[in-house]
Amino acid sequence: MDVLQLRESFDNVAAVQTTTSAADAAATAPGVAYDGPDEEIRRYYRSPVDVLRMVLCLVVALFFMAITDLADNAILAFEEDVVRLFDFLSPSIERIIAGGTFWVTLVIVLGAYVFPLATRRYRLLGYLLAASAVAGLLTAGAERLLGRSEADVVVNEIAARAGVVTFLDTSVTSVAQLIAIFVVLAPFVSRRWRRAGIFIAAATFLVRLLVAYHLPSGLVIAYPFGAAAGAATLFAFGRPDRRPTPHGIRNALAAAGIDTIDVVAAKVDARGSTPYFATTIDGTRLFVKVLGESERAADLLFRFYRFLRLKNVGDNRPFSSLRRTVEHEALVALMARDLGIPTPRLRAVAQIGSDSMLLAYDAIDGTSVDGLPDEAVTDQLMRGVWSEVKVLHEHRIAHRDLRRANVFVSDDGAPFLIDFGFSELAVSDAIMNADVAQLLASFAVVASPERTVRAAIEVMGRDAIATALPRLQMNALSGATQTALKARRGLLPELQQEVMRLTGVGELRFEQIQRVNGKTLAMFGVLAGAIYLLLPQFADLPAIVGQVKDADWSWALLVALASALTYVGATASFAGAIPDPLPTGPLLAAQVGSSFASKLAPAGLGGMALNVRFLQKHGVDEPVAVSGVGLNLVMGFVGHFSLMGVFFIWAGREAFGSFRLPDPRWFLIGIAAALALVGLGLLIPPSRRIMVGTIWPLLRKSVDGVGDVMRSPLKFGLILGGSILVTSSYLLALYASTQAFGGGLPLATVGAVYLIGALVASAAPTPGGLGAMEAALIAGLVGSGMDNAVAVPTVFLFRLATFWLPIIPGWLCFQWLQRNDHL
Repeated sequence: MDVLQLRESFDNVAAVQTTTSAADAAATAPGVAYDGPDEEIRRYYRSPVDVLRMVLCLVVALFFMAITDLADNAILAFEEDVVRLFDFLSPSIERIIAGGTFWVTLVIVLGAYVFPLATRRYRLLGYLLAASAVAGLLTAGAERLLGRSEADVVVNEIAARAGVVTFLDTSVTSVAQLIAIFVVLAPFVSRRWRRAGIFIAAATFLVRLLVAYHLPSGLVIAYPFGAAAGAATLFAFGRPDRRPTPHGIRNALAAAGIDTIDVVAAKVDARGSTPYFATTIDGTRLFVKVLGESERAADLLFRFYRFLRLKNVGDNRPFSSLRRTVEHEALVALMARDLGIPTPRLRAVAQIGSDSMLLAYDAIDGTSVDGLPDEAVTDQLMRGVWSEVKVLHEHRIAHRDLRRANVFVSDDGAPFLIDFGFSELAVSDAIMNADVAQLLASFAVVASPERTVRAAIEVMGRDAIATALPRLQMNALSGATQTALKARRGLLPELQQEVMRLTGVGELRFEQIQRVNGKTLAMFGVLAGAIYLLLPQFADLPAIVGQVKDADWSWALLVALASALTYVGATASFAGAIPDPLPTGPLLAAQVGSSFASKLAPAGLGGMALNVRFLQKHGVDEPVAVSGVGLNLVMGFVGHFSLMGVFFIWAGREAFGSFRLPDPRWFLIGIAAALALVGLGLLIPPSRRIMVGTIWPLLRKSVDGVGDVMRSPLKFGLILGGSILVTSSYLLALYASTQAFGGGLPLATVGAVYLIGALVASAAPTPGGLGAMEAALIAGLVGSGMDNAVAVPTVFLFRLATFWLPIIPGWLCFQWLQRNDHL
């Protein structure tokens, strides 16, 4: 799911209806006015408010759990100080406070359960039971993980408070359940009762500090876990819909000086608000946007998600309140209209109750561009919209949501810009470029890319369109535009090429706006797992230091030479993979430069991209260059598996006494499972498109390349020999590292360990298998009989010579290749 589609999900999650009353049906029927009370439970819906509260409470709870677990001694000392700080009450007073708190809590809990039973609100009773169960499970699990239910400080403190009736104490779990009950009850009761609940929760916290039978950290964790349980229950089953009714909207408009005869729900695209149409006494139609706490919570979640995933997209810090948000939209709308931009007149900004506000605009007699047929989107219409955007940009105003739904066309054909809820003032050029890119993509869906770009250039100029090209990428577009582009595969690249052709841009370079993606998360996950596996290896740190001091560093020279030899092998392999002759010196520099480029992207993608670029610069066609790089990769695996067979048999005989092949039936089972997965992939349309459209052409090109190489013994010898030399050199570097620290393992065993470790690390989405390679090699050497204190420095010497040190000459070669026009 893309970013702006996620925002639409947050905005629309409030519309998930579970129970609808007759009043709600009347309120949403077109042309039917509802004149009931301002606030009533009309239905239940899942609100983004509960998602936001649940996420925040869980983050707070996990934060305190992490601090308590990582700094156990410091937290324990702090808690002792807190206990002593409040240890000034006499046992008699403590008995009174403890007993009073217990009975008050008991009465509140019983009252909370009796209330829904007495009023036959069995749905609410189910909410309370579910929230209490979830809160109990969360706090019990947290206490078990922390192992603090019977800490010595608590036992000592209870013993010191002799004579106090401890069974009247409210446990941490019961406190969490009490908070969960308050959270669940909040949307069902009046504001006065909600304030009473907040007061009781605060008083309970204070009393628990005064009469401390449990650690204060448990109390701190109980509150957010209880609130999270209550919010999760409300989101799972729905909260009462107490959003403004049409009657409340009419009253708010009347208070703002606008008398209406009816207010009806509007079935239009109004992301981020609840839309209505109103008719005034003089017959004027109004479009009313209602925003409440649900819309604000959705906006905060959306902004937080964008902050985590994207950068440099123009999102400022969220406003401090709903009022500030509404006032900002009103300000931008008024400024745009004052500049002469055709946009609906703002008639009123009004408060509805205590939690909602509205903006009332003149309604437009027309339709939005996404509702027009494609042929109705003329060049004249597009030029008119671009003219309005140009005026906004001249005054540093960015609309930031220029999708087709926000471009209205009146009955007389005039274009209007609407919905400035996401707009910003005094913006940078980058944000205005994003506006241009968004509108280009929006119009290209209904008009041809050539017409779209020509209309934009006629109004905005070539420079404005050219500078917006780096922002013309999928992540920078709205969810609706992305969906439309995905339905027309190839349209976005066609639009990009058209912009390049008509503006004279020679090379397309996207602006980096993505902060985190799936690969980055996977990389962090692998690194975290590798660190988790590597840390125990440093348990015997003094022994490791001793091994380093006593190492024979003359072997380090052989390690370095073996590392350098890998680049000679890589050069020979690439020379064999390409039919055209290549200059040896620059080709060797390209392979050394790959050691720098491969650190910039996972799975060796940086090095492969560098080699493709190098080959293109030397006159090799792009298909041949890509095929050559793929062929080199395939032959690398061939050489690797060939050496694996040799070293497994060798290591089995020399190191393990005997070597037995697995049962042949398992090979047949593995082949059958692989064929079944391929067949299943061909049955699923998305995976079939990938396999047939992407994977199969690459495999076919690689097979064709193998055929060409097989017809030339010299080329075949270069590519296969070079691949084997690369793997053998790494293997020898690891063996020399073991000799430097007196590892004592034979070459056959070390070779088998390296070949398996390198294969495992190749699946890690980190540059050079960082983290995964170290963990795999250490585990393999230790499993082969090497002492842990020897295996750790051995592997780190190997990685220093083959992974870290080559970055410096790699960067120098990379710079040399660029200066001499080889890249």
